Amino acid sequence: MAEDTDPLWDVLLSLHVLQEGRDLIYGEWWRRTRQVKVPDIRLLLSLAPPQGYSPDFLTPGRGGAALEEQLDWLLSTPTQRLREELSYFNDKQPNSSSIRALLDGGAPMLDRLGNAITEYHRAGIAPYKRMLRPHLQAHRDRRLQGLADGGVDRLLGELHPDVVWEPPVLSVLDYVDHDVHLEGRGLVLLPSAFCRRHPITLRDTDLPPVLCFPVQPPVGWLPRVRADGTMEHEPVVALLGRTRAYVLEQVAGPMTTTELARRLGISLAMASRHTTVLRNAGLVDSRRDGNTIFHHITALGRALLNGRPFT
Repeated sequence: MAEDTDPLWDVLLSLHVLQEGRDLIYGEWWRRTRQVKVPDIRLLLSLAPPQGYSPDFLTPGRGGAALEEQLDWLLSTPTQRLREELSYFNDKQPNSSSIRALLDGGAPMLDRLGNAITEYHRAGIAPYKRMLRPHLQAHRDRRLQGLADGGVDRLLGELHPDVVWEPPVLSVLDYVDHDVHLEGRGLVLLPSAFCRRHPITLRDTDLPPVLCFPVQPPVGWLPRVRADGTMEHEPVVALLGRTRAYVLEQVAGPMTTTELARRLGISLAMASRHTTVLRNAGLVDSRRDGNTIFHHITALGRALLNGRPFT
């Protein structure tokens, strides 16, 4: 389990969020970041389509290393690997003038990419680290406690709703047809506040294995500030109330009533009441596993949380 998030993984994944549009969780971050002028932002966006492959050289780290060190790794990517990954990417995302410029421009274009990443990180990632760190640390602590209580089986079995652990195979549902054989190598589990749908990994199986997985921040982690200095409530918070909106966000990963109560600082009875209301509205599904009931957001609940049409 990585000790901290990874700056370049966060850059890549937040560029996905920036292009996918505003939703309840990232709405204020999206609004603020869209207002910042970043040089060569089109180059960054062209390398980070919200769906599909992005070159592996953009994310050389596995957590812990500072941005400056990781940029050194990125800028030191061997020419042959750089061309292979960009050529493969260009096949998947044709007609990209930015990619052709990187392929033909050599070191000067790579330096421009490094500068663009630095400026974007300064505007879109660095200002929010302090607000996101407690949430990420609490999540890491819970995972490590699960490891201590139930071993690797519990750690991997509760990693994410789209992850299935059937020893010795860890599967990510609804992901690309892509197998990574560890062959004795360790797997780094890397949390990211900007990873959204499901865990992702690198395409090149020869690179050190890493699985980046979502740890979305809670609703209201970055409230919008009006011109008069007061906080503006997001629409779903206004609809459900802050506590129920927070419950709905938390059960994006299966969670028991006890865990919800502890996370929200409310009684078990109150947590149960909130999940009952949300379940009766079709926003939450509750399922029993042995003597434990797990609550999980439904497709309708996720659509409401993200402010998007339910299909």
